[in-house]
Amino acid sequence: MLVEQTGEVCDLTGLSWDSRTVQPGYVYAALPGQRVDGHDFLPQAFSAGAALALVSRDLTESESEAARAAHAAVVKVDDVARAISDLAAAWRDVLKAEIVGVTGSVGKTTTRSLIYGVLASAFEADCTKGNFNNELGMPYTLLQTEPSCEVLVLEMGMDGLGQIADLARIARPKYGVITNVGVSHLERLGTRDNIARAKAEMVEGLPDGEGVAFLQADGEYTDFIIEHARAVERGIRIVRFDGTAENSDVYATDIAVDDQGRPSFTLNARGESASCTLSVRGVHNVTNACAAAAVGLEFGIALDQVAAALSGVEPESGRQALKRSSRGFLVFDDAYNASPESMAAALNVLASFSASGRRIAVLGDMGELGSAEVEGHINTGKAAAQAGIDMLVCVGAMSRYIADAARKGGMAVKSVIEVADADAAATTVLDIAQPGDVVLVKASHFMGLDRVVERVVS
Repeated sequence: MLVEQTGEVCDLTGLSWDSRTVQPGYVYAALPGQRVDGHDFLPQAFSAGAALALVSRDLTESESEAARAAHAAVVKVDDVARAISDLAAAWRDVLKAEIVGVTGSVGKTTTRSLIYGVLASAFEADCTKGNFNNELGMPYTLLQTEPSCEVLVLEMGMDGLGQIADLARIARPKYGVITNVGVSHLERLGTRDNIARAKAEMVEGLPDGEGVAFLQADGEYTDFIIEHARAVERGIRIVRFDGTAENSDVYATDIAVDDQGRPSFTLNARGESASCTLSVRGVHNVTNACAAAAVGLEFGIALDQVAAALSGVEPESGRQALKRSSRGFLVFDDAYNASPESMAAALNVLASFSASGRRIAVLGDMGELGSAEVEGHINTGKAAAQAGIDMLVCVGAMSRYIADAARKGGMAVKSVIEVADADAAATTVLDIAQPGDVVLVKASHFMGLDRVVERVVS
């Protein structure tokens, strides 16, 4: 993109709405917020080298002077966030990349990483970084994509109806992946049917007669999504994954899990098979790998190459990363987010670890569960008891339901500890963890249990 700037032409090199990350040539988006107004940091952004600022109010004299001193342009718009989306949509017209959209209640980030790993083995590919999957993050990812990119994997998150539809209108994916429909977002959407409708917006956003939807073969809401999105009538091709030879295009057999929680399996598709071992932990990730394999095969990548690429994908920080404490115990860092389904999966991974010491789970509150909030925490406590772990540290107000259910499920009273917050949890872990132990840390992001990992690993 080019901008006319005091008689000169300047390349715009990036975008940021945080003045602390602005670099020379960046567009600075002055987003108004509930606690902080980005307009208040315009002088800092210009000082850091912003070449253009998107604003939604008139500048003060001092702000205008800072812009003039930096030879920066200023564009006033009605809505800065909408302007970012509009820029992304315009840049989408420039990009030649095929776009794969990924959503789901559980596993979308890992699935996105697996798909990217497969596609990057054969194409110049890019994907969503970190948690940039919302109404600002996804357009940001588009704007950061180079014109030479051949395939772009975009994670699309939501917490309400219409949001994935908006993202799909901007990105215009030809391929859409839905990992599953869980209970996250019940707080806002009320029912799982509504969650399924929100996820179905991914399929609704695919182009008629050309789109390809990848759906879980035995998913509870798969048929619902196909019908709601009118996929058959619109000529959307359905590729099913993670079922059986009878009902799935891509499926796994001979599944086993090693003593570090890493699954191995035979990947089957189109009458062929290939052996695969994942670095991401948990048998539940076999489903995500089947989804990624289905996408790779659709792009013409050979099955053995798909399997090899899947084996090379490493877990992201905060999502199943295994770290070692200087005190001699291991920390299974899964602190980024949580739902009842992912809690149960992580507990199973913990139980599968081969450890000379104890298996300790640090579990915190889960958010956005709505009417399923109490039940979800109770079910997590039951899962902890059934997993056979040795100790349980419950963090936060709602985690009392985890603790109560774990005790009722058979865990010894002295093996279940309740604490108020992340700092108390970190102190507790440092008090009880010993060399040879394995410690799982998991909760919804707002609980801040990444601080527990930071303290106990250092």
